[in-house]
Amino acid sequence: MNKELRKQIADWHEADRHQDIIDVLERIPSKERDYETIGLLARAYNNIVDGYGKAAELLESIREEGEEDAVWNFRMGYSQYYLDNNVEALRYFNKAYELDPEDEDTLYFIRQCNIYVPLTGRVEKFWNWFLDNETKLSGMLHPKTQEDAEEFMVLVREGTALISENINYNLGGDYEFTFSVEGWPDLFIIYPYIISCMPESLKTKWKFYPFNQGTEAAFGFRMYGADIDTAKIMVRDSYIERAGKFHISYYAKNLNTLSENESDSAMWIILENTLGEGISFKYIDRIEQVAEPEVGMIPLPELRTHIKKTLESHDRKFFENPKEIYSTYRLNPQESDELRYDVIIGSTCLDSIVADYYNDSTDIFDHINSFGAQVVFIAFPNPDDIDSSDILNLRHVIEDRISDEILKPMKLGQVIGGAAGTDNSYIDLIVYDLITFIHAVNPLLAQYQKLSFYLSDFRQHAGLTRLTEATLGTQG
Repeated sequence: MNKELRKQIADWHEADRHQDIIDVLERIPSKERDYETIGLLARAYNNIVDGYGKAAELLESIREEGEEDAVWNFRMGYSQYYLDNNVEALRYFNKAYELDPEDEDTLYFIRQCNIYVPLTGRVEKFWNWFLDNETKLSGMLHPKTQEDAEEFMVLVREGTALISENINYNLGGDYEFTFSVEGWPDLFIIYPYIISCMPESLKTKWKFYPFNQGTEAAFGFRMYGADIDTAKIMVRDSYIERAGKFHISYYAKNLNTLSENESDSAMWIILENTLGEGISFKYIDRIEQVAEPEVGMIPLPELRTHIKKTLESHDRKFFENPKEIYSTYRLNPQESDELRYDVIIGSTCLDSIVADYYNDSTDIFDHINSFGAQVVFIAFPNPDDIDSSDILNLRHVIEDRISDEILKPMKLGQVIGGAAGTDNSYIDLIVYDLITFIHAVNPLLAQYQKLSFYLSDFRQHAGLTRLTEATLGTQG
């Protein structure tokens, strides 16, 4: 394509004159069209009504050249998205983002596709797949060769990918399937939901766990060339009462031969396998290697029981899953165009999503979104004619109703917290099918005729969706 034609096409594209682009490029004989020409023609078809099928056809003709090109994958994803093939579109957009992670347009479409490919449907497909392949899985559970093991893992990955490419897991010989959180706090919520949908016919044979449960039994462990017997690891805990967490000092002869970073990395993994991922994640604040055993140290296998007793002696409940633990946070209200900067006090079982919001990060938001779940908040302006304590009570009532009447019976998600602000009140949620949830929650919220309710992604710059509008009285 010559420079003049390329510039003319660029100008037409900026002016939304896509039919002109199609007319001029279609005059080029198909045998003379190169990769760039076909790509630009496909882009033009993507930008006219009912052109998406033709765009996909053109892009398919240059698949071999385009599969490792971010632009080709974006255009193919775009055509599939508007053809309502959201699963296919998501595959292409994910590939485009892998090739060009700085492209905000690609990220937008990934987020949209994940709304239309909700976790509820993915989980149903996973369990149907598991039922269809259960006999084969059982027969492959004890591989005799490395080749057998690899074939087995490929098969299992085929199933878990129906939910998300980001799933990690471990399989045990006694029909045990353990999801692995790998440090993602949102998975303490998502994995139990997946297991809650497990067909009854599987429960007599298979045991599914939402995360590593830990063990009080000692075990051998090898990492960085060091062989460690966990029974010989000595630990001492310091309880941080304000936070309800522990600082762990540890000593083990073989661990102490490693560098500090290697030793700490190994110890964190050992703690997850000893205490369980939930306890380790929520209760262990930090760890520190010491040069020699200290007074008051106990063998590592006793630590779990010791933590439990310490918490209970301080009138704190002991939970194995962090999603059951709600912490309170206080903020100083600030002037901002973004919501939630008016927050005075809030509570959450997912601290990281709150921290990400105020740090303008979307790491947790996008990880949850990659599973087809959405972390959102409902906001409503505080009425002028109700005092602050009554507003707080009102929010709790609405939270409870959303949970008890919609989320729990329909298995659509969980209330993860809420917040009170100077101007607005907030109800925070993880939802497993956002579109179904909106249809279900609107009639409930409409009963509060003096309030206007809005929905937002739990991230900055997300925009608002109006759910209901006040019809009686005045708004604050």
